[in-house]
Amino acid sequence: MLQLLRPRWGTRKAGAGADPARSRASHPGLSILVERGHLGPEAIERALVRAAETRQPLPVVLSELELLTGHDWAALMAERYGLEQAGPAELPTAPLLPETFAARFLRQAWVLPLAMDETTLWLGMADPADEAALKAARLAAERDVVPVVVPVEDLREAYSRLFDSGQRALQEIVDDLALPGLDDASNVEQLIDLAKEAPVVRLVNQLLTDALRMGASDIHIEPYPDRLQVRYRIHGRLKEIGAPPAKLAAAVISRIKILAKLDIAERRLPQDGRSQLTLLDRRIDLRVATMPTIHGESLVIRLLDQAAGSVELGHVGLAPGNEAALRRQLQSPHGMILVTGPTGSGKTTTLYGALRTLDAASDKIISIEDPIEYQIDGVTQIQVKPEIDLSFARILRSVVRHDPNVVMVGETRDAETAEIAVHAALTGHLMLTTLHTNSAAGAVARLLDMGVEPYLLASVLRCVIGQRLVGVLCDACKEAYVPSVDERHLFENRGIELPTPLRLCRPVGCRACNEIGFTGRIGIFELLEVDEPVRELIRDRAPSQSLQAHALGRGMTTMFQDGLAKALAGTTTLEEVCRVTEEW
Repeated sequence: MLQLLRPRWGTRKAGAGADPARSRASHPGLSILVERGHLGPEAIERALVRAAETRQPLPVVLSELELLTGHDWAALMAERYGLEQAGPAELPTAPLLPETFAARFLRQAWVLPLAMDETTLWLGMADPADEAALKAARLAAERDVVPVVVPVEDLREAYSRLFDSGQRALQEIVDDLALPGLDDASNVEQLIDLAKEAPVVRLVNQLLTDALRMGASDIHIEPYPDRLQVRYRIHGRLKEIGAPPAKLAAAVISRIKILAKLDIAERRLPQDGRSQLTLLDRRIDLRVATMPTIHGESLVIRLLDQAAGSVELGHVGLAPGNEAALRRQLQSPHGMILVTGPTGSGKTTTLYGALRTLDAASDKIISIEDPIEYQIDGVTQIQVKPEIDLSFARILRSVVRHDPNVVMVGETRDAETAEIAVHAALTGHLMLTTLHTNSAAGAVARLLDMGVEPYLLASVLRCVIGQRLVGVLCDACKEAYVPSVDERHLFENRGIELPTPLRLCRPVGCRACNEIGFTGRIGIFELLEVDEPVRELIRDRAPSQSLQAHALGRGMTTMFQDGLAKALAGTTTLEEVCRVTEEW
């Protein structure tokens, strides 16, 4: 049920203190602008011509022509009519009376319901002199209307937030879809025609734009008999944002396959493709993967924002001691540095941050990646292409003949790549690479299992980093609480000194974080430096537990301990740390 509110704005009715304008040409605001020297006759004439052509309210036209900001206009109109103003914090977090006021009407009239009670509706307006909008709102809401002046810029942001995201935006587009052939898209020519229709293009663009605006890393599109499920992965969590009708599945998936240059007729086999788009004035790389399922093709889109790929090493979440140790090892002329963790744990971001600490002007740096997620100035980046037998191992074998100082291998997947990487590190190159293991100590056993000789690995390995990603709590809404006895024991059992009083934080959800409670992710790390005792253990093929015990004895902080420290600092939650480290 809609909550009835009586805000601070008072109850001055429309038109109080002045007669509203009857037309744009006789708008009372124009005389104020001239009297106070804001605009000259030529600028006013230009604005009136544009207003007549576009049928937009005068404040919108003035803002678009950069003649007067919406905030300046709002201040003048509030003074002229004796009305209150509303800022961004006072605009609603969800549409008010959505069944009464269509988003299309609100956008066209540049108004927005702000609050209401049994008899009154407070209406945010870019132009409080718009009698037609006031009358329409009064009739639709069946209440008295109190105008509240809102700057054009704030209304535009509110429309984007309220109506250009999630289920609401999808539903508006779906409601407009009336394309012939949606229910029977059986041949390739028909699918191509449907995928090029404006409503389908608009729907796909909406999905991509909304995902980028919400900070999603992936879009999951999964067909079911009764719906097309759409979910965004935001800060590591899947969030369902809409379920368009199942009849749209073929058209939407075909549109995305066309963008990624995939075979639209092939629906029996998995496919992978790539594309580049400009969204929200940012260059975005798309990685598209399809998979045949019982109900049709399922599809995942990875969004790679080039603007987000410039993370510095100091911002990935390394504790000061670990960061100093890594920077020290990066100055070595040769050897191997490993970053370990499961898929999606931020390994590549850490390596990119490490590369940015190096001097690309004096050192030749080559990276071998699949895919190249972000471009780094001064680094020669090579894309693996398995379809033409351009594998990690084959590229690496050629790269060492190009006299590089530093080589980054995106992933050591097989024994051949591991062997070549170790020999490259042995012959005067600094090698950076990643492995899929659960801990830093486990990376040694993994390489030995791949067939790397213990004496070679002991000679080249300099340090191993283990990492995971945890959610960063939203500063605007995180809530402090007193931890339970069991939660306190997690800290005490690991020798962590607790402050008094002890407070941890948990997520709440607000407009700033899209009601998720988190605004990003940060790494938790452990760093194992290879000293002479560790080299001896490697030569003896000692188990991972022995390596771990030695490292802990030398003062290594585990990922779990690093996560607990970040939980104590209010950066993340204890639940997040336990979830990614599988400890409790």
